[in-house]
Amino acid sequence: MFSIFSAHDAFAQARKAGAGAAAAAGGPAAAGREAIVARKVEMTKVRTPDYSSSYNEATTTPGDWTKVMLRFDTEAEWTDQLEMRFYIVVKHPRTGAYTMFTGTYVYSDIPKGRNHQAAVFLKPRTTERFGAAERAAVELYSKGEVVSAASFPEDNKPWWRTATVRSVEGYVIERAQTPFANIASDNYEMPKGK
Repeated sequence: MFSIFSAHDAFAQARKAGAGAAAAAGGPAAAGREAIVARKVEMTKVRTPDYSSSYNEATTTPGDWTKVMLRFDTEAEWTDQLEMRFYIVVKHPRTGAYTMFTGTYVYSDIPKGRNHQAAVFLKPRTTERFGAAERAAVELYSKGEVVSAASFPEDNKPWWRTATVRSVEGYVIERAQTPFANIASDNYEMPKGK
């Protein structure tokens, strides 16, 4: 069974204490210039897009991708770098085993604004093999420190930090690496090049 740590939410308290300390010291949080806020995590299934081309190759049945999208706000005129750590929990339909897929991406040159978007995906074969996604979360890091987090379904406890499930890297794919990369690409933040 997937277990979630249900003790007092120390994570939220630490964030509040950190913001309060920065404000008391007259730091960036006091003026609100550096605020980065994860607003909402959405998780949906989307079909592989169908592109037309002059190259004739029969297409198999389009697969169902799992899309996890984060909406977030930034207050700084420009955010140089923002690291996002994604957590997606799936449940195997036959065994009931849970697996948590993780992925980390760094985004850069983010202008001040509301409703920025970043998205990652699980391939159709991943969910076919390991099961459907049930939960997702994103942590935002700036200058090496957690500045905000959000999850789907909404939960004020950082369940991804205390989940007692197998954790696997390498399956969470950034939007720019999927067939969705060229669809409404200006609506999304792009990961920093390596």
